Amino acid sequence: MDTALSGQVALVTGSASGIGRATALMLAAAGARIALVDRDAAGLAAVAIDIGPDARTFEADLGNGGSLPGLVSSVLEAFGRIDILVNSAGITGTSATQPQSTTDFTDAQLDTILAINLRAPLILVREVGRHMVARGGGGRIVNVSSSAAFRATTSPPIYAASKAGLNALTRTAAADLGPHGVNVNSVAPGPTRTSMLADVDQYLEEMVKSGPLANLTQKVSEAEDVAAVIRFLCLPDSRQMTGQVLHTSAGLVV
Repeated sequence: MDTALSGQVALVTGSASGIGRATALMLAAAGARIALVDRDAAGLAAVAIDIGPDARTFEADLGNGGSLPGLVSSVLEAFGRIDILVNSAGITGTSATQPQSTTDFTDAQLDTILAINLRAPLILVREVGRHMVARGGGGRIVNVSSSAAFRATTSPPIYAASKAGLNALTRTAAADLGPHGVNVNSVAPGPTRTSMLADVDQYLEEMVKSGPLANLTQKVSEAEDVAAVIRFLCLPDSRQMTGQVLHTSAGLVV
């Protein structure tokens, strides 16, 4: 039995599906208790069943920034502490049928994408960071960015900007929280087989082999591939890593 994270509590957003779900399962398998956060109540319930009694569900709309301090308070009331924060929830705000370009997006898209992808992580890092500093003993924060933050082509502009902002948050938070023993890092996946890319799932195998989204291994990333790196960033083995963006895009970005 893996006990590397025994006694620790992890708050994982977007944990009803995709990378967030895979991360929650891996951290639980390492002994952590998990605060599952998502707006998908049914998905949360299913993951909680898979994890068992060490998981609690917290249905939340991350687009509502005003509710997030209360969310953190609820998690602390339930578990007594937060040792790990994984900001995995995110949206592209676009699809194959509703493309987005720098000269063609709505104010509503702008507000929604930035609220979920950047504002929510900022608030959660603030709230959880305050708790970690006051509690002492350090902690780990991992943000899920994207290779889109590093690409000029095939990158929806608002989504790419929000993920680039998340990388900047990672660096600045690492500087602010480092003296308190809190490590802050990001992972930057490329195209990954999750519900976010469901509308192009049938093309993923072709996309990673040729064209602007081709990677060096010519293989589609799975949610578990990214979650395994997040898990590493939560372990003592990565104690000297902070302020970094780890690319998990199979060489799409080098």
